[in-house]
Amino acid sequence: MGAPVGSTVLRTLNVDFAPPRRWPAAILWAAAATLLVLAGFVATADMRRWQTLSADHGKTADLHAQLDSQRASQAMQAASASQPPTYAVDARHRMALSSFDSAGVLRSVESAQIPGAKVTSLEVDAESRRVQLELEVTSADVAAAYLLALNAGLDKPQWTLSRLQVLGGVESALISEQVP
Repeated sequence: MGAPVGSTVLRTLNVDFAPPRRWPAAILWAAAATLLVLAGFVATADMRRWQTLSADHGKTADLHAQLDSQRASQAMQAASASQPPTYAVDARHRMALSSFDSAGVLRSVESAQIPGAKVTSLEVDAESRRVQLELEVTSADVAAAYLLALNAGLDKPQWTLSRLQVLGGVESALISEQVP
């Protein structure tokens, strides 16, 4: 077996070395695989919850849109109920226009013929029942005479002299009437 060396004989020993311990690595790999599988299950469950929440969010958004449209239609109905119908407004407007005596106004203006007075503009506002007559006159006395001629035959004077002015040598008068 062995060779003698001096007074002692050396012998070779057959030693079986212990295999390296593999159980800690196997346990770590098993734990890692288990954690990975658990993470997969949790991720799958989270994905399902996310899809459910997304679907619920879409339904909620649709319901909000429906609610907003219903509120808008209710507001429009309330607004339209508070306003008079357009035909009523048109009817009042047409009634005011038809009751205005524009022929009488024109008759008064045509019948008042005073020398030295020339009509330059006539504004008739039937809605507010107002007439404005602008004259070019030679003097203030002519404007007063024209005003008297307009009010001739009326129980209560309706025509009033609003303004008398001189611009560049030309006198002008503004006469107004509020038609009852």
